[in-house]
Amino acid sequence: MAQLLPPGRTYYSVTHTPGQITTTSYTRGIWNTNLAELLTFFTSSNQSTDSQEYYYEVWGSASLSCTDDNMFSVTYGHVSGSGSMNEGGNLDDTSTRAIYSQYKLTCLDGDEAGIILKGETTPVEDFYAININREKYGDKLDPGNFEINIAALSGSGKVNAEHTGSKVEISGSNPIVITLIDDSGDQSDLIEESRYFSISRNLVSGSLQDGIYNPSNPHYYGKVYPSQGVIIISAHSLDQSASFNTVTGSNINGDNSYKLFTAISGAASVKSVGFTARAIDIKNEEYYYVRVPIGDANYTSNPTFINQEEGLNKGKIKNVKFVDNPKTFVSAIGLYDDAYNLLAVAKMSKPLKKTSKDELSITIKLEY
Repeated sequence: MAQLLPPGRTYYSVTHTPGQITTTSYTRGIWNTNLAELLTFFTSSNQSTDSQEYYYEVWGSASLSCTDDNMFSVTYGHVSGSGSMNEGGNLDDTSTRAIYSQYKLTCLDGDEAGIILKGETTPVEDFYAININREKYGDKLDPGNFEINIAALSGSGKVNAEHTGSKVEISGSNPIVITLIDDSGDQSDLIEESRYFSISRNLVSGSLQDGIYNPSNPHYYGKVYPSQGVIIISAHSLDQSASFNTVTGSNINGDNSYKLFTAISGAASVKSVGFTARAIDIKNEEYYYVRVPIGDANYTSNPTFINQEEGLNKGKIKNVKFVDNPKTFVSAIGLYDDAYNLLAVAKMSKPLKKTSKDELSITIKLEY
């Protein structure tokens, strides 16, 4: 039981029924200043070339000031390690294989063979991934309230091995743009109330405005894992729909991750359609009830109340009127465990007056 401990005074019991926890979910824009749509995309020259073999950090501003945050990262993984160089000459020890294994461990339960698209029976061999900054998506990505726009690239007629990320551009001044959402069907900004781990959704062709395209037979592009802030997109689907021509040769630096950055930023620059997303923040609330009886907590050891100076009057009440008619003001309450360890401090919006004629009843809300 938590207890109220005024220093040097009587201990007071705090009433609380275990298990009475209220969970409230809040939704907000995911990007800087809580905006829902991001229309500017930049990579950083400060990111090391070694880490760029694995992923690219994407920023919302080119200034890279102290107040800027990276918004998300883009990466590419292949089950056999294709599309990247062998590290140290070791066969199959590549960055794309490491990425594939990382997301398999992060997103799946451990007993699944790999990431399988709806309607398929075998895992995808390679995929692109968007990993949203943990500080941005809060407790989880808000299902049904995000949209990604991806512009088609210009490499469908090029040799695969030469279609590396640094050589790719969007397909002309008026490229095809595919728009992807999840299939949760939540288009009315409803908040997912669950306080528990969020299930995965399917990534499909559609828009927030119009919903799923061809809902009776959707085109499945990948998977969405809201609790991890991860969006997986099948490389094969992007090759077919957006001419990514993903480099899958052995021991070759395909720089495929940069293609996804080019496609997302290209859609924003040419079509003015960006990356729209919202986050869910979950707050747990508990209530504690404090009762201070009439005869208690009417005196204090505060220096304004008790004389602290050396001499005959040390320790005596300064104002003689407070001897029979004391007045104190409660400004904070400490919550302690049974071992008298301070766990939390509740601050009053304004100090509460306490006299020998008044009983105080205080409700404390603990939010975490």
